[in-house]
Amino acid sequence: MIFNRYLIKMFFRKLIFVQAFILVIYTSFLVLQHTEYISEYNSSVFEILIFDLMKMPYSLYQTMPVAVIAATIFTVLAMIKNHEILAYVSLGGRIRNIAAVFFGAGLVVGIFLFFIGEYVNPKVEFARDKYEKEVIEGKEYNPRGELSDLWVKESDNRFINVSVVDPVDKILVNVVEYFYNSEGKIVKIVDFDRGVYNGSEWILKDYKVYDTTNIPKMVDNVSSKVVKSEAYNNIVSIINTNPKLLTVDELDNLINLYRSKGLNADKYKLLFYNKFAHPLSIIILILLIVPLTISFSRQYSYITLAARAMFAGFGFWLAVASCESMGRAGIITPFLANFIPHIIFSLFIVFMLYKKEHGNN
Repeated sequence: MIFNRYLIKMFFRKLIFVQAFILVIYTSFLVLQHTEYISEYNSSVFEILIFDLMKMPYSLYQTMPVAVIAATIFTVLAMIKNHEILAYVSLGGRIRNIAAVFFGAGLVVGIFLFFIGEYVNPKVEFARDKYEKEVIEGKEYNPRGELSDLWVKESDNRFINVSVVDPVDKILVNVVEYFYNSEGKIVKIVDFDRGVYNGSEWILKDYKVYDTTNIPKMVDNVSSKVVKSEAYNNIVSIINTNPKLLTVDELDNLINLYRSKGLNADKYKLLFYNKFAHPLSIIILILLIVPLTISFSRQYSYITLAARAMFAGFGFWLAVASCESMGRAGIITPFLANFIPHIIFSLFIVFMLYKKEHGNN
């Protein structure tokens, strides 16, 4: 137990130090990048600093895997240098027990990362967007984050209701437009099942127009109509919801909504599974680094051990990025795109731990 506590304390001390170093460097880079706001919006350096400091939770979420790789390497190498792992094994300890301690530490970090992504980032990024508009740019903040049942006042006599908005593929589903006269009476209704933007025009499917001036009657009914509409362009462009900042429940509801409307929800399924795959990758990375960094050979080199571990860690992230690209392209399913690297590298981890247990370097 004393050894386990010692190992955990050492790991978290190094993790905090490395993560803080990464955040300081990254935040400094952002501040330098945003100094253009001084001339563009007459902002102060302090305002820019506050704006970029608000990015830190999201930056932590994104850069934690890199910090974990470095902290694990530093921890194991420090123990090898002090002959602590050799002494532990000589007294009957097992490599698998060391791996179990690191597994526990990785589980804690993974749960913390899930909490940051699920509960902290959405609120902080919303506040950051508001701060940018109101403080940096000096404008009014009017967010349009709804992807379903969206109401837009296009003018004093025209309201638009959209059942579902897909801002990525630029699709509007179940759209109804209401036109009013000066007395506030509805005089015309336009509805269509789906609008798809082709790059310059909107193709409206099952397009209908009703005249409700006196007795409601249909005055137009076509299966497809091509129009240019600045109003529809604005609707898909004003949606500022970053899908990566949606919670698990929000993504699940959005996926079910897209399915019910016949829309492709794979891009949101990728993000849904990534909510779990990203924290899980922390455990995979730690358990991958540990056996690659431990060595009992008299000819070992710290540089060689660190390079080998870093190569494996970044190899894992290369596999993750490749699978995500294939998932976005529709080559593999969103679930496999997120978890194939975890499965493959888990098998490799078991193999490496088995080799270390039997004295192979």
